Amino acid sequence: MLWLSYMLLLMNCIIINSEKNYPKVQIPLGQLKGYYKKSENGRLYAAYEGIPYARPPIGELRFREPQKIPPWIGELQAIKLSDSCLQYSHIPQNLNDPVEGSEDCLYLNIYVPIRKTIETIPVLFWIHGGCFQYGAGIDYGAKYLADKDIILVTINYRLGSLGFLSTENEVISGNMGLKDQSIALRWVHENIEWFGGNSNKITLIGVSAGGVSVHYHYLSSLSAGLFQNGISFSGTALLCWAQTENPLEKAKKLGAIMGCPTDDITAMVECLRYRPPRSIVQATSEFMPWLYNPYTPFGPIVEKTTENYFINESPAEIITSGKAQDIPWITGIVSEEGLYPVANFISKDNHLKYLNDNWELVAPYLLDYNNTIPKDRHFEISKLIREHYFGSKSIDAESVRSLTYMVGDRLFVVNSEKVARMQAKFNKSPVWFYYYSYRANQSFSDVMSGTKENYGVSHADDVLLVLETSYLQATSTDDKAMQNDLLNFWVSVATNSKPDFGIDWPKVNESNEEINYLHISGPGKFSIEKNNNLGEKYFWNSIDFNENKIE
Repeated sequence: MLWLSYMLLLMNCIIINSEKNYPKVQIPLGQLKGYYKKSENGRLYAAYEGIPYARPPIGELRFREPQKIPPWIGELQAIKLSDSCLQYSHIPQNLNDPVEGSEDCLYLNIYVPIRKTIETIPVLFWIHGGCFQYGAGIDYGAKYLADKDIILVTINYRLGSLGFLSTENEVISGNMGLKDQSIALRWVHENIEWFGGNSNKITLIGVSAGGVSVHYHYLSSLSAGLFQNGISFSGTALLCWAQTENPLEKAKKLGAIMGCPTDDITAMVECLRYRPPRSIVQATSEFMPWLYNPYTPFGPIVEKTTENYFINESPAEIITSGKAQDIPWITGIVSEEGLYPVANFISKDNHLKYLNDNWELVAPYLLDYNNTIPKDRHFEISKLIREHYFGSKSIDAESVRSLTYMVGDRLFVVNSEKVARMQAKFNKSPVWFYYYSYRANQSFSDVMSGTKENYGVSHADDVLLVLETSYLQATSTDDKAMQNDLLNFWVSVATNSKPDFGIDWPKVNESNEEINYLHISGPGKFSIEKNNNLGEKYFWNSIDFNENKIE
């Protein structure tokens, strides 16, 4: 059997390397036809796009767990990207019609550099971000990574209410989007060797909600044994927006909006299954009282079912009980994390004025404590936070830096450090933490603000410099040098399960009061630093949010 697998792999490699017009690969599900592309430096690589990894989640399969795809007959044309999953976009350019995509969206893409050897190579499994509400694997390509000996896989997964609605019982248990990711990961683990990939060297990478997702796979038995490393860029499972509160209440609200009965959960869900999908997604706006905030109305939950769950304990409980996968993990932050979502309104005086004049009303949604602080304390907590970051200053164009740090500290920084320490304490495998402060010529904040103003290093700037995307390109000599440093970082982790920056990067030590981290400040500029109050953690930890409790 091993001999037969080896010969089939050899035949696939010969086909990939010798076919003049297009590459083909034979996997147990059937034959795939891809096409060739060229990397940034002119290297040929094979692209297989629009590969189905699960049955379309439409009709009776809406709100259900993903179903395995059956084998296909004939040759599957993997030469075109699929649609994104149906979503309510937060990107300003899409404001005229924020609803886009298709319900038939469970597809993945594989990019394989052409080589003269049949030795298998590591795999990067990319999970896109977007608050679990928007985004797509199709937004990212391998133009830069294909210059390295590494395979890139990108995926779509269900988003918003279509991916994360829950009735807190077996009718809709929840976490369908995470289960999509897990079944896609299993598909890759079972099939990547036919593409020349090493199924024992799969590294999960993701930013924002993608980084949160990477971390969640460490916590789920569904994904156990399917990957060897993970990098969570600006996102972990303990972030305040990474766990959805009151899912049943939200499900009933959605049912009422869609004209479905809400006194019988089964009847409500059957009704929702046949409502127009665009109308369901359009209703997302009813769950975000101010602009796009809170920006994750539908996301991961702790499931209450006893079978086929993704997780049935809180992330903090899973980690502290030693149940998380004990494999290497890297996480970290950028210097101005809060530019997402602040860049959405940072250049708009009317939004800043509204925020200034209505702070106590808006703050619980912007900072995501509308459900984790009792409503009768919202005014008190909002006032406390404002005084800490602004003193007597107004919230306006002159104080946007304070606004950016406040939002970033709450939504990203404090709990990223907290969980890095927690996982380092209860796992034997190393945990590394980084801090990134290189400002490229372009930034994700340009996209979100609609300006070219330099507000700092935005959330996701580190990742978008590496992947082929329309959001950000490396345009200067320094940008390209930084891009290459980051490419080598990703490849070193995928290849050796250890980051290599040419510097001794210490692991996180939970017992130290100060956290040690690698500061990436520019191309070739790496230093080891420490901080005992990262993200104003003592202030935030003094507030009794009903989050990440361990019983």
